[in-house]
Amino acid sequence: MTIAALVLWMCTIAVGSYLLVTAARSVSTDSAPESESVPVPAGRPAAAISASDDQAPATSTPAPEPAKPARDRFDPPSLQRAKSEPLPGLKDLAEFTHPALAIIGFAFWLGYVISRDRLFAAIGLGLLLGAICAGVSLFTVNTRAARRAAADGSGPGSENAGATLFSYSPRVLILHAAGAILTLLLTALVAAR
Repeated sequence: MTIAALVLWMCTIAVGSYLLVTAARSVSTDSAPESESVPVPAGRPAAAISASDDQAPATSTPAPEPAKPARDRFDPPSLQRAKSEPLPGLKDLAEFTHPALAIIGFAFWLGYVISRDRLFAAIGLGLLLGAICAGVSLFTVNTRAARRAAADGSGPGSENAGATLFSYSPRVLILHAAGAILTLLLTALVAAR
């Protein structure tokens, strides 16, 4: 049963690696800006601006934008996004810790398979739990960021195109999650006996 858990863990890591490689490839191809856009005042469309510039000024003025504090005025869009996150840096932290904990936990589990030392099994199980928690938080943060980007209308070609939103294949993501759950069950059963 320990070797079955090891093989299942290895397959889960392989599927997770595939997810990371394909998500990184889709982000790098989608994030190229399409063209430069010209800012247009919110009150009038672009056609109305060129037609009415020769005429007398309109009586209605567009609503002014909310004033930004002086220190935030010159922030680039990426820094503005980072400041608007509920927990800045959580996505980057989870992006690093999820695969790191999974690989380190796999190494400890391999050490348990070779030596049969219960300490390696306990450490491997603990690292697997940490990797699963980091993976769930990575999925949650990425899903929230994607919803926020869709609500703001920021996609490829807009000013917020620099955001790293991963697009995962749902079937492969479900396969990775199922492998992680089965690996957790097997390692917990082995570590408990």
